[in-house]
Amino acid sequence: MKLPKLSTIMERLTPRQLLLLCGVIALLIFLLIYFTLTRLTAEKQKPTPTPTPQPKQVQVKNITVVSAKTSIPERTLIKEDMLSLTTMPSNKVPNGALMRTTDLVGRPTRVAISQGEIITNRQVFSSILDMGLSGRIPPECRAITVGISDVTGVAGFAQPGDYVDVMLVSSQVENNKIVSEMILQNVLLLAINKQVEDESSAPVQSNAKGQNQNAGNQPKVTGKPAMATMALVPEDALKLAAKAQLGQIYLVLRPYRPANGVSDDTYYSVTKASGKMPVTPPPAGTIPPGEDIENSPTANVQVIRGTTSTVGR
Repeated sequence: MKLPKLSTIMERLTPRQLLLLCGVIALLIFLLIYFTLTRLTAEKQKPTPTPTPQPKQVQVKNITVVSAKTSIPERTLIKEDMLSLTTMPSNKVPNGALMRTTDLVGRPTRVAISQGEIITNRQVFSSILDMGLSGRIPPECRAITVGISDVTGVAGFAQPGDYVDVMLVSSQVENNKIVSEMILQNVLLLAINKQVEDESSAPVQSNAKGQNQNAGNQPKVTGKPAMATMALVPEDALKLAAKAQLGQIYLVLRPYRPANGVSDDTYYSVTKASGKMPVTPPPAGTIPPGEDIENSPTANVQVIRGTTSTVGR
């Protein structure tokens, strides 16, 4: 039914209209083919998307480190009850962190440590000796310093760590007597402060040409004992400070860690010599002072000249 109608319509069209209709149909077919080929070409040239690799998940290991259970002040000896163990990822552990409480117990803190803070080696001393002189003082003792010299300081042979006896030599303890007394025994020597002296104090000499004859001599610097610091209990420190005002303090070096620590004979005194010198009698055969030489016996000499002779002294 539709085809007869279509043929009827076509018969009614003029040749010009038929030509125009054919052109429109051809244009539509051309556009359809063009867009179809363009789409196929674009799909072929489109790059295949490369799949993005997924980042590998690194498994972080947990580590147990030591932290402060309570706030620890500066220069404090660490005890077991001040510490706790904390587990944290290894990538967040600070450098130098310690993993065992036994590595910290008994060590003094270098700085104050807050509660919960991870403790590192930089925050603590290696041992109590690294704290300086105060770390070398035994418990219940104090450090006291006295002046010494080459003679009173054992010629510089006494070194820190040695044990010495402290002796006082004074003329003010007893009248007309010089007294030496061992006031302290078995005392720990903490430090020796040496006084530096320059031995090149000789005057510079010049020769005839004006050249310095001592130009090749390099100055030599020597150290002489000047002060000794000892560890004493407070009572002995008071005793030493008072006794030092009465005379000269001597250090007496003890053997290394002696078995017998105390000597009972610790006091000696000697009477001072009088101001007048004793008169020594002259030896036999000499002329006493004030005696006339003319009254002493002399030998006679006889001189003979020809027939005469004379006698003279």
